[in-house]
Amino acid sequence: MAAPGALAVLQSAQRGLRNRFEDFRGALGRRDDAACRMALADFHERLQVWFAAEETALLPALQRLEFPGRDPQREVRLQYVQLRELTRHVRLQFDERGPLGDILGFVENLSRRFDAHEAEMLGVYYPAAAPALTAAELDALRAAAPTV
Repeated sequence: MAAPGALAVLQSAQRGLRNRFEDFRGALGRRDDAACRMALADFHERLQVWFAAEETALLPALQRLEFPGRDPQREVRLQYVQLRELTRHVRLQFDERGPLGDILGFVENLSRRFDAHEAEMLGVYYPAAAPALTAAELDALRAAAPTV
């Protein structure tokens, strides 16, 4: 059942998300409002697409596996909700011209949560799920993967 190259696809998609997030943080560090908005919108859009693909293709693969003492469905879905909401909130703060200090605080929180999500996916869930992905699941993930 193992789909060839599955782990590489998952890792590459995560790198693509990371690159977009770092583009946003770089623009924020330069205080380039237009670049911030564009990079944040791109990150948010790619995050939405990727998480939707993971929910339909990766989570079923994880469900077929055993993780004693863990509930990957619940854990990963909770991370998706948190990251989506924080990203949406940061965008809202930019749109409403919120105080820079507030925006920086929300971005730091988003950064910490994204770091933790990334570490767990790369260290635990992607390596476990990759051999269990069907060809159709891998195709769905490939189609949604953010490019590096």
